[in-house]
Amino acid sequence: MRTISLAAVLAVAYAGSALAVEPDKIDWSKVPATELTLFYPGQASWEWMNSAAHKAGATGVRDGKNCKECHAGEEKDIGDVIAAGKKLEPEPLSGKPGTAKVALQAAFDSENIYLRAKWADDGKLGIYYRLRAFKDGKWATYGNMRGEQPVRKGEQPAVYEDRISVMIGGQGVPEFKTSGCFATCHNDMRFMPNAPTKDDVQAHPFWGKDGAKKSDIRKYLVGYSAAPGETGGWKAPKSKEEVAALKDKGYLVDLLQWRAHRTNPTGVGDDGHVAEYRNFDKGNKNFVDNWDADKKQPKWMFDPAKNGGKAMLTTADMFTPANMLTDANSVPFDPAVAKDGAALPNWLVTTKVDGSYADIFHSKGAHDGKGWTVVMARKLSTGNKDDVQLAPGQTYTVGVAIHDDETTARFHHVSFPMTLSLGAGNGDVNAVALK
Repeated sequence: MRTISLAAVLAVAYAGSALAVEPDKIDWSKVPATELTLFYPGQASWEWMNSAAHKAGATGVRDGKNCKECHAGEEKDIGDVIAAGKKLEPEPLSGKPGTAKVALQAAFDSENIYLRAKWADDGKLGIYYRLRAFKDGKWATYGNMRGEQPVRKGEQPAVYEDRISVMIGGQGVPEFKTSGCFATCHNDMRFMPNAPTKDDVQAHPFWGKDGAKKSDIRKYLVGYSAAPGETGGWKAPKSKEEVAALKDKGYLVDLLQWRAHRTNPTGVGDDGHVAEYRNFDKGNKNFVDNWDADKKQPKWMFDPAKNGGKAMLTTADMFTPANMLTDANSVPFDPAVAKDGAALPNWLVTTKVDGSYADIFHSKGAHDGKGWTVVMARKLSTGNKDDVQLAPGQTYTVGVAIHDDETTARFHHVSFPMTLSLGAGNGDVNAVALK
């Protein structure tokens, strides 16, 4: 492998004669790595960014300044203060580090973009999601992420999958260019100070049972609210027609995710986007809810013939690789097999993915006992409206986040908005052209 000039890349792409590179065959030792310092953000949000509490920073945001213009090099100080509960975090997690280091590499050819991320952790292999456990004749949730109250109180063990997310901003999202992921985070999201209750969301005509069928509020862009305010804008979303028109104009942020439990076994990534909500792209996902709400029991169990004679786990052996329930090792659930102490995964992992959701055609992670190395790949131009289309010679705003200690939602580490250049050489991360 060698680097080539942008002109050569464009010429090859135009001719359409180059072959795409196999992700597993890239020599990453020849691709420069950019070390990023991700920090703990707590309840920092778009509303806080624009408030008096942000002091002079709010003026900078309104003037279109990038966060790094004021805060480059301050990631550790900011993260340590928030993680300790001194600011923007009313319920700090014990032992939560203020920062995390991620080495990010990027490459591209005439067809695809390739991203490689490497980070160290505490050595614990976070490849599990919560389970369903059977006790006293009933199935209930067993295990959850560290921010949930049952875990904080010691009523449930901490269980959650490791994950990395890469956001790519579209050209029509100016607030993402200046504020990165903070442009998608609001005071009324789950685990944020003004989060609505489940009942409030389900009763809402747009979000609830008669509309989008949501039970909480997640990431969104402020332009999708007809009445944004200091507490957020979830109560007054724009109409379905207005939402569709904004998406058609490219007012969205692409969201590429690798998940240790729900996607890694399939090798296909979780492709989504942030617009009026944090949406999955169109198509069948690679994880399916293993719960029959009507029967109040799981839908599938392990095929004993493929799982050492076991149809179910126990809560005692939940941390074994047998926790991965897939379409290759499962059979329909049989309630007659359930006994006290039995457990089954919350998700069925499947390779039956398609549509725009399957655009991240390569998404593989490996843990070496010290941390993760993850490689993702997708086409530069997918042709799908729920993706940000990429091209050689262009530079894009991106944001990176990792969840690596049984956490999700606000309990992650994030980057400031930064730039990713595909051959122009003017980015915080400069992708190498491959041949």
